[in-house]
Amino acid sequence: MGNKKYILAESIGYKITNTAKLITNRLNQNFKQNHLPVTHEQWAIMIRLWEQDGLTQNSLATLTKKDSPSISRLINNMEKRELVTRVPHPVDKRTNLIFLTASGKKLQMSMIEQAQNTVDQISEGIDEQEMEIFLKVLQKIDHNLTD
Repeated sequence: MGNKKYILAESIGYKITNTAKLITNRLNQNFKQNHLPVTHEQWAIMIRLWEQDGLTQNSLATLTKKDSPSISRLINNMEKRELVTRVPHPVDKRTNLIFLTASGKKLQMSMIEQAQNTVDQISEGIDEQEMEIFLKVLQKIDHNLTD
């Protein structure tokens, strides 16, 4: 950092965090405006279940980089909305498998459409080469921070 004065609003951490919040808010807004009863956190779970239905809560926690209590709370809310259901594991009765309900499966195309709509909105005015460079830099940052 040297002798350069630290200005929070100009720091990379602040800018990444602020942008992530804006993206999250826009995705939530797009879901809400299109009458999709989910949040970005629930979206992260649902997309994993569309890829592989019947995952454990621990698997979902790992895949979404969330802690077990958060996943449990999210799944409780999703069960109340009849988007997912818990089924006892056939071998390990202490573990539940999480499955999408018919209602949860039915939302897939609409949710993907709104996620893509959000990507289009945040990418407006950014050419393909700039986006490619940006994504490579983010990947390097992720790599630098991975233990």
